[in-house]
Amino acid sequence: MMRRTKSIAMVGALLLIGTGVAGCTTVSTDSDQVALHYDAGAFSSTTYQECVKSNNRSWDGLGEQYYKYPAGQRNFEFSAGKDAESPAYTVVSKDNQELTITGGLTFHLDTSCDDDGGVLRAFHEEIGLKFQPVLDDDGKTTGTWLEMLRFYIGQPLAKALTTEAQKYDWLALYNDPATREKFETAINASLGASVTATTGDKAYFEKFNLTLQNPQPRKELVDGLAAVQVAITQRQALVEQNATLDEKLKQIRKLVGVLGPDGYILYDTLQRCLSGEAPKGCPTFLPLPPGGTVEAPAPAPAPS
Repeated sequence: MMRRTKSIAMVGALLLIGTGVAGCTTVSTDSDQVALHYDAGAFSSTTYQECVKSNNRSWDGLGEQYYKYPAGQRNFEFSAGKDAESPAYTVVSKDNQELTITGGLTFHLDTSCDDDGGVLRAFHEEIGLKFQPVLDDDGKTTGTWLEMLRFYIGQPLAKALTTEAQKYDWLALYNDPATREKFETAINASLGASVTATTGDKAYFEKFNLTLQNPQPRKELVDGLAAVQVAITQRQALVEQNATLDEKLKQIRKLVGVLGPDGYILYDTLQRCLSGEAPKGCPTFLPLPPGGTVEAPAPAPAPS
């Protein structure tokens, strides 16, 4: 009986050893990744162990748990593109016109961690756990990461765009570079605080940099603006044409004052004949060299 008990114990020990070796948990982080290690074995409670920095590898016993997070600069694009993190945003201007806003936002997740886990551990336990997995086996961000970004970054961004757009008329946002720069700068200045408020006044995200494309109004507004520009161009052309006519009338009055009405008519006819503008009735002009003479036959007498 004692021999049988020893055999069973030895088999059990071998199974545990074999299981521990075969079931070893490993993690490998790339240059843009950081991982958190938690003790989650079958005979222990889940507790934080360590932070695995970028370009590192770690392995532990059966049941250990690792959570990977992206390090470095991340992107949040909002546009009509199929790979964008969010659709374009719609805002309303000060004069109650809708505009579509597209652009891109870069930011960093604060992955700093120390012996106690630091900021990254706090983020993981308060927010990150609800959106696991953040990275897949290929190191790419997952749909749950995108869901988290849309909530904690996308919503504050949309609110900031909406609030700031109501300070400007639509034409200034659409057509004035100085206004667009002011609009973008103001959002960049306030976005960090807005995101931090969403995450419980903890700066888990940082280093925001927003770049906006030209806000786009409704097509009817753009078409109307083009029509206004055409009308302005036509009006300017008419003004210039009237100015030319006024100047010409001044010249005619001066000639009439010198030549008299009949003399001016003759002068004008000869001028148009010389320039080829008169359609008919012009005499034939012959060039006369300087100092030359011309003999013209007398007209034949009219028949009696």
